[in-house]
Amino acid sequence: MVIAALGVLLAACEPVEGHASWLFNETSGSTAQDSAGDHDGTAFRVTMGQPGHEGTSYGFNGVDSIVRVPHAADLNPGTSNMSFGAWVNFTTLPPEETWDVVRKGISGDGGYYKLELFTGNGGARARCYFRDDDGTSKSVVRGSGLSDGKWHQLTCTRTANQVTITVDGNSSSNDVQLDGISNSSEVTIGAKPTGGDAFRGRIDQVRIDGG
Repeated sequence: MVIAALGVLLAACEPVEGHASWLFNETSGSTAQDSAGDHDGTAFRVTMGQPGHEGTSYGFNGVDSIVRVPHAADLNPGTSNMSFGAWVNFTTLPPEETWDVVRKGISGDGGYYKLELFTGNGGARARCYFRDDDGTSKSVVRGSGLSDGKWHQLTCTRTANQVTITVDGNSSSNDVQLDGISNSSEVTIGAKPTGGDAFRGRIDQVRIDGG
């Protein structure tokens, strides 16, 4: 009984299962720790220790702030279901070229996926984008007025026949059949790996699950 109870207690203290979970609770240094696995990232020109959705968050300056996570095969979903997302808080409308929240890969890398913010219908909106290795792609959009200085939870999901975006618990889906998604690129948070699309605001609790 004691051993069983101890096992339950330890399980409750462990991070939620997932391939990667960056909680952004660091307040100094440059390492963005992965609480779910071994995918630690390196933070460049971010402001740590900002108020977060839970604990602390990272502040991104909209110019050259970025978190880089080395490529790992288990961050490629292949043909499996997957989800990824983050909490965001910002007060400025994204520019025409959009802001990246989290992505793995860019055009030319084969299959890739990303979560981004853009201005549409006069307000800030969120978009999930998936492209498979054969070039088939699909995006899905939701949200409005997201630049209100409040925390918003954004999640992208890919299943066998759909891609879905969920913003603060409300979802939109588009039907599509995608093949495998894979590349050898790093994961970047807050900007494109090549520069640009730089987010301005705070990001917290980034996750990639599945694959």
